[in-house]
Amino acid sequence: MTDAYLETTVLADFLLKPKTPKQQKVKEALGRYQNTLLPVYSIKEWKAGLLNYFAYLHDKLVSTKSLANTFQALSVLPQGYRRSTSMEALAAAAQMVKDARFNIVLGSTDEEQADSYRLALYSLIMRSWAKRRKFATKVVDELTCYTEAAPRVGKTGLFDFDPKQCEDDDECCLATRFKAEPAILEALRNAIPEKSGRNEYEKRRQALKQLIKHPKERVNRETCRHLGDAIFAFFCPENAVILTTNLRDHEPLAKAVGKKAEKP
Repeated sequence: MTDAYLETTVLADFLLKPKTPKQQKVKEALGRYQNTLLPVYSIKEWKAGLLNYFAYLHDKLVSTKSLANTFQALSVLPQGYRRSTSMEALAAAAQMVKDARFNIVLGSTDEEQADSYRLALYSLIMRSWAKRRKFATKVVDELTCYTEAAPRVGKTGLFDFDPKQCEDDDECCLATRFKAEPAILEALRNAIPEKSGRNEYEKRRQALKQLIKHPKERVNRETCRHLGDAIFAFFCPENAVILTTNLRDHEPLAKAVGKKAEKP
């Protein structure tokens, strides 16, 4: 395959994990392909997901004004995505503080150290946003129903990420293309195991079923969001592979429609 269709996890590893083995793997992988194609759906998922959780840690540092108290707040988070991504954000901030190129001096007091980490996260979030459309050779599959608004910091010092999702007033801009390929939708649904015990899978199966059984119904942003990983298998060009760190979810969907998924 000459081209790579970049899934959200690849975007996240490249932009938010500076000087790590994960970022290096992505850099090396991008060099293997003639064209690297970044769908805007990846940008949308990244902003609402990992980038938003990096902002959560930034805002926690702002509100506590204490690195020690921020550590304490993270330690009591339940095991799950918020906790794991917050720890990743903390590690990324530490890497930036350590890197002399960013000129972030680690303060001597607890409050000053919190501010150093806050500044590192602010810088990382804004730098990554500025680079999001520049690291791939081409941005594809624009979403006319999604406003790609930059993160901004308000008067309180906290990040404002709205809007994170598509506009809900109009039908999803991808709806016509979905409805034109019922056989592909059926293949994708069949690739998702029934009664998997995973809420994400159940919602994806239901969203695909709705598109198949009720093609005349309006496709809203909730249905689009629940389709999730299936969107990459659906839209990935025939001469491209889905480049993702999450083969467990993407490989079966890609295989179901005669495509491939690969890890960096």
